Amino acid sequence: MAVYNKQIKEFARVKMESSPNNTSIARDIIKQFGLKKDLQAVRVFVSTYRIKLKIVAKQSPIKRLFIDIETGYYVLKIKAFQLKNYIKYFDPKTIEKDKEIICISYKWQYENKVHTVDFSNGEKAMLKKFIKVLGQADEVVAHNGDNFDIKELRTRCINYGVLMFPTYRTLDTLKKSRQYFRFASNKLDYIGEYLNIGRKLDHAGFEMWEDVIDKRCPKALKKMIEYCEQDVVLLEDAYFTLAPYIYHNTNFAVLTGQDKWDCPECAGNNVSMYKMYTTAMGVVRRNMKCEDCKKQYRISNRTYLSMLADDEIKRRSN
Repeated sequence: MAVYNKQIKEFARVKMESSPNNTSIARDIIKQFGLKKDLQAVRVFVSTYRIKLKIVAKQSPIKRLFIDIETGYYVLKIKAFQLKNYIKYFDPKTIEKDKEIICISYKWQYENKVHTVDFSNGEKAMLKKFIKVLGQADEVVAHNGDNFDIKELRTRCINYGVLMFPTYRTLDTLKKSRQYFRFASNKLDYIGEYLNIGRKLDHAGFEMWEDVIDKRCPKALKKMIEYCEQDVVLLEDAYFTLAPYIYHNTNFAVLTGQDKWDCPECAGNNVSMYKMYTTAMGVVRRNMKCEDCKKQYRISNRTYLSMLADDEIKRRSN
């Protein structure tokens, strides 16, 4: 930490009091002071310095859940003259064993610990435990979560009669990356590398799945859980890096009882208007920016005027 001067440390301290995201703070430090250092190195400094100062960021009652699952494979009895024909014209009667969910890793926003439940004590018990957690979330974030994670969970839950809600409020980072960017690849591993925030863990490939499913090897399961948990950490860092550039799916300001003009991402009120525009029909809109989490969003002109009136009331009362 000796390479970071007093100005950088003070800047980091102030940022840590208002934000729990060390990656975001590291990016701000690099930008503010023009450091020629790797993001990961600066993030380690922020994390270490936070622990040293025992700073816990101000937390808002946002219940955003980051999740990732690892699934097994179907065991099939293959009888086909050509493999390509078999794959193209798949017959469900050839399934000898259905695909299971091996483990589910999850992390609450603002929480340091990644939690994992696995199928070692039974897949049904694992699902029942996690679905209770899932039901507490105001928003669920996953990469390809809408098409994969949630559907896989629901498919196995209905098999056991474990009830799930028909819908969950979700944000799919795969959909957002496709909608707002043109990355060379939309895989989470590539996005993490491109954004310089980390990579997935290396593993033995299909052999690890065979060791977990067929051999029930504890060491292989432990490795798979580590792999899954790293995906959750990478997912959260990717989300917070993408967040200022994408539109939100949930307005956490309104959800947590704040005003409509407050930041929909962090529910903070340190916001300002930076641009006004009109639609083709002449409707006035205001582009806003949160000075804390850098989120950009839009509000109606009526909401903006209400914000000005509220600010005037506060000014007169002081």
